[in-house]
Amino acid sequence: MKQMVELALTMKVKLTTNKHESEALNRLCDNYTSCCNEVSDWIGEHHTLSQRKINEAVYHPLRDKYGLLAQMTQSSIRRVIASYKAIHSRMERRNGENPKRKRTAYYSTRPKYSSAGVDLLWNRDYSYSPMTGMFSLPVMGGRIKVKAQWKGTPDEYRTARFGTARLISKRGKWYLHIPIILQVPDPTPSPKNIVGVDLGIRMLATSYDGETTVFQHGGEVKSKRGKYKRLRQQLQKRGTRSARRRLKTIGDRENRWMTDVNHQASKALVNHYGRDTMFVLEDLTGIRNATEQVRVKDRCVQVSWSFHQFRQMVEYKAKRNGQKVVFVDPAYTSQTCPKCGKIRKANRDKKRHLYVCRNCGYRSNDDRIAAMNLRHKGYDLLNSQYAASMTDGVRVQSTTL
Repeated sequence: MKQMVELALTMKVKLTTNKHESEALNRLCDNYTSCCNEVSDWIGEHHTLSQRKINEAVYHPLRDKYGLLAQMTQSSIRRVIASYKAIHSRMERRNGENPKRKRTAYYSTRPKYSSAGVDLLWNRDYSYSPMTGMFSLPVMGGRIKVKAQWKGTPDEYRTARFGTARLISKRGKWYLHIPIILQVPDPTPSPKNIVGVDLGIRMLATSYDGETTVFQHGGEVKSKRGKYKRLRQQLQKRGTRSARRRLKTIGDRENRWMTDVNHQASKALVNHYGRDTMFVLEDLTGIRNATEQVRVKDRCVQVSWSFHQFRQMVEYKAKRNGQKVVFVDPAYTSQTCPKCGKIRKANRDKKRHLYVCRNCGYRSNDDRIAAMNLRHKGYDLLNSQYAASMTDGVRVQSTTL
């Protein structure tokens, strides 16, 4: 019997609300946001992230002033503490460890909250009835029940284990972002099929399974991003208030479009191969910092490339299908001949997207070459893991003797 493992996802649920319900939710979010800002100011003045000290100082005054439920008041405090910790982590990564600055610089940047949103604890702040298909949500002085729109949501998502949700408002519509836990098949440690996947800009994804190569073209994506870039430049030159509003609208639209593209591409990649498949992807950590190696006119496309989102989507979709995803060092994957193993930068013609080995004469598409080499690295990773497990087994036997 196939073992099951847990998979954590975030489900976005659209809510159907009338004018009265929207106004009630807006009042709740306004009070919650004001509560967060007051906690942020207190922390910035007193330089402490101790939840006990913060509770003793502000919990009861906040409840009396804003009338929030106990759990929501505690939620606002935890949220602000998490925001400060995130700011501190970014400062440490950027400036390095400097203990003398922690009491001053770390609290000089205070998080501010303005968007309509509130954190809701499952089965305390909010609940769901499968019989009616409605969520019970808190408002100031009571509760309301709102209908959920489940179109396009898999049935297993509705019956999964819910976590602390985030209620947000976008363009006058209300949504619940709910973290859920699914039970999915545990991917086998010995996959039957290994697929190398090369990510790129011209080709969003190129996959090779030892027999066939599948290309997912990204030319349309690159062209559309270029149009958005030119439109943003025109609006930035204007500098008017309406231009800034237009920039925000365009940015949101572009993000929604790119997210949809990544969903479709990752779904097509994962569904093309069966269970017991291991996908081998490049570990592209730090690619956004490599702009100095890219021509100036191409840097916008390089930096705006949402490879991280695509990788995350491939990971959770593959895990949901009982497949495995591993990441390997991408060094020389586009310069190594998959037939003879010789590494030479001149073998690759980037303009023609052609790879020709000067040693053995093998030639193919350069993205396909990278996918083939990634597949080889996947085999090497499995072999090294198997060798390590055998060594551990020998050590265990020797100690038991």
